[in-house]
Amino acid sequence: MKKEPRSFLPDPADLRWLVRSLDLRSFSAAAREMDVAVSVVARGVDRLEAGYGVRLLRRSTHGLSATPEGAELAQEARALLAQLEDIGASLSDQRSRVAGTLRLASSQEICEALVLPHLADLQARYPALRVELLADDRVADLVTEGIDVALRTTVGLSDLVVARALGRFERRLYAAPGYLEQHGTPADPSDLQQHHTVTHTAQGLAMTWAFRNAQGKPLEVTVRSRLAASSSALVHHALVGGAGIGMLSAPLAAADVAQGRLVEVLAPFASRTVHTLYAVSSPGRRNAARVKAVIDFLVKASKDRWALAPVR
Repeated sequence: MKKEPRSFLPDPADLRWLVRSLDLRSFSAAAREMDVAVSVVARGVDRLEAGYGVRLLRRSTHGLSATPEGAELAQEARALLAQLEDIGASLSDQRSRVAGTLRLASSQEICEALVLPHLADLQARYPALRVELLADDRVADLVTEGIDVALRTTVGLSDLVVARALGRFERRLYAAPGYLEQHGTPADPSDLQQHHTVTHTAQGLAMTWAFRNAQGKPLEVTVRSRLAASSSALVHHALVGGAGIGMLSAPLAAADVAQGRLVEVLAPFASRTVHTLYAVSSPGRRNAARVKAVIDFLVKASKDRWALAPVR
């Protein structure tokens, strides 16, 4: 920020107006959500801009967007508002009550497979809980983005997060029956170099896939993708549509395999590498009632209703 931060003490309500206006890209949408007049939201943001002496929002026909200073303040405001909410809960009878807003981040595919099917049950169990779903394949920063719970297949630095395992799974190769009828079924991993492959853009143009040969020894094959997509969900949809052969998490492909939309490819050569899906939170939020309740709920949902494919 351009001015010294201690020269201005913002009202938390104004910070909330800023954050929600950016999330919804509209003053009017934020006002409807909070059941206040649009002028209340706009004046709150005006006070922040006047207090800090910088422009925080860009206004256009496409909606609101943050300036660099606005994006910085919004990140800090999310963390501060979450802390204030936790303090309020700890000083009231809400300590053991699941209430407030919970921000949950995951990839779109895991969100669709694990969270959305059980969201109605979660909301029925905790009617005072408000959930914000952030579906993105990138690894979100728990603190600066105000994330309460993130679903990840990698944890990162263990001293910076608190992780609870939801399930174990393998990643395997799949293709649509129609693709295999047209292009043939590979009999050996080396055959993949003659096939159309679908990968994630994060993996680059050339991707190395791991296998095990007939003797159980590690084997790697580098393929050049004919199609790359920016999310695992898009890769999944492309495979079902017959775009080629690609790698998916086995539990997320299970329904399509059962219904004949996908077929596992090169199963005898699968690497059998085991991955773990975690529910991750920051140490400062793990004791919040809403965080503990949602993680407990996800553990039960993944165990009882989201069938993780057995590890062979």
